[in-house]
Amino acid sequence: METQAECCGHFSAGAGMPDMVVIPAGRCEMGARDGEEGQEDCEGPRHVVVIARAFALSRTPVTFAQWDVFLAHAPAAHRPADEGWGRAGRPVVNVSWDDAQAYVRWLAARCGRPCRLPSESEWEYAARAGTQTAYHWGEPFEAGRANGIDSGCEWSGTCSSPVGSFAANAFGLHDMHGNVWEWVEDCWNEFYLDAPDDGSPWRAGRCDARVLRGGSWCDPPRLLRAAARNRNSRGFRCNDYGFRVALSL
Repeated sequence: METQAECCGHFSAGAGMPDMVVIPAGRCEMGARDGEEGQEDCEGPRHVVVIARAFALSRTPVTFAQWDVFLAHAPAAHRPADEGWGRAGRPVVNVSWDDAQAYVRWLAARCGRPCRLPSESEWEYAARAGTQTAYHWGEPFEAGRANGIDSGCEWSGTCSSPVGSFAANAFGLHDMHGNVWEWVEDCWNEFYLDAPDDGSPWRAGRCDARVLRGGSWCDPPRLLRAAARNRNSRGFRCNDYGFRVALSL
């Protein structure tokens, strides 16, 4: 499961490029279970999503170090502040959906492959990694497993944490719960009625607003669940907003 995507095999964290993990084809039930603690209306109705083809996803959110490589090649791009927390291996924050799109376009050109943002359903499928519980380790929330408010870690409710500070899920992905909200490709819709069930992004709805997933360092555990959803204007920047990269194989 945890093999690196061959098409990006020359990418490594040391070279300032995202490490990519192959996510196998499969299926999952997307959305919160009835009665799940913290469940919100926008997380339903629960429905089956089928991912027919494997894809790749970056092992962690994109870091400041990786963003700085982008800036070296695109000096006119946005230069996000690190809030004094440090750059290097911390997730890039203060980036909008549009900023994330600029990064993946540059990366696609550099890689010569279709790098992009993941769809919302790909993101949840990857976060669950074969589970159907609120968190990839099960339920309830366990202290020391992720970075959020009252999460029992040294960064809890204070700042972002270095990527990979917590154990990976079964697909080898870190920080799918907490640390930073992650922009995905989809337009915002209040419910999953008529949502794509094939892993493709939802390109209808409120496309001036885009979806974020995963929760962050300044959110309580209920917003760190695999089913939790958020949205904001595509141009909005915040100190707990970041993203990770997907790659079509």
